[in-house]
Amino acid sequence: MGTDARGAHGSRSGRQARLFKLLRRALAGAAGMRSKHGANLALDILEANGIHEIALTRADGRLLHISTRDKVIASEVIRSGSFARENMEAFVGLLVANGLDPAALTFVNIGANIGTACLNAYDCGFRRFVAVEPEPENFSLLERNLAGLERASVRCEQAAIGEVRGRATLHRHAANLGSHSLLAPGMDRTNASAIEVPVEPLSAVVEPGDRFVLFVDVEGYEPQVLRGGAAEIESGCAAIVLEITPGRYAPADAADLQMRTAAFASTFSLLPSRQAYPSGHLPALMASHARGHFDIALVRSDLSTRT
Repeated sequence: MGTDARGAHGSRSGRQARLFKLLRRALAGAAGMRSKHGANLALDILEANGIHEIALTRADGRLLHISTRDKVIASEVIRSGSFARENMEAFVGLLVANGLDPAALTFVNIGANIGTACLNAYDCGFRRFVAVEPEPENFSLLERNLAGLERASVRCEQAAIGEVRGRATLHRHAANLGSHSLLAPGMDRTNASAIEVPVEPLSAVVEPGDRFVLFVDVEGYEPQVLRGGAAEIESGCAAIVLEITPGRYAPADAADLQMRTAAFASTFSLLPSRQAYPSGHLPALMASHARGHFDIALVRSDLSTRT
């Protein structure tokens, strides 16, 4: 039994050494760690030892700061160097196909988290950014991750975006720092904590006369964002990306979301596949994804932002 125990211990030590060798490679910007389980285990060990933040080196040499508590975005960044990059590439492909130049548009990111969507957008040609995030820890990482982008204009705002100015309760997920929501927690959020955050309408972060794209990932609060920003969207928005989470919408909000997206564009495309549907198909797609989520892009054809 003693020999077996030593062998097991040696085996565990070997696996741990390999795990952290792969993590060191990831921190240095090299490919290596591919296992989600391995990445999450490394994050758990770091967090348990009092390390709450690490910085990975991106392909361009910039540091990307991530939280060791985040087992979704941080885990994906460790494994692939980015998060949801394929969605951004597909979205920019749609813009270009419609004659729109990302460099001529402001990228307005509502629910910006730690800045991965903005960094993906920067890599795809955007140079003007408004990044809005209400959660303090995420916002701190967001500011550092977007600081010093070459030949870029960046404005970060610590707030939530909704229908009217005020304050609201943000319910924070313990392990998925991209899943905080202004909606009341469901059964999957029993371990959430809550803080109060300021809420602003879209007009507080969009400059009058600006031409922009709206990238919204707010965990079920999308209808409120669109309602509060109706005037700005009508006057200056060239395209919208939404994460659709059908199970979190009240029936009236789901109907309102469907109405507003249909009024904005006659078709929408799934991301990253770019499969196109008529706007009237959104209710059926929401019904078929009632317990999940999906991303859509809508590109407007009547706004003068073409190059």
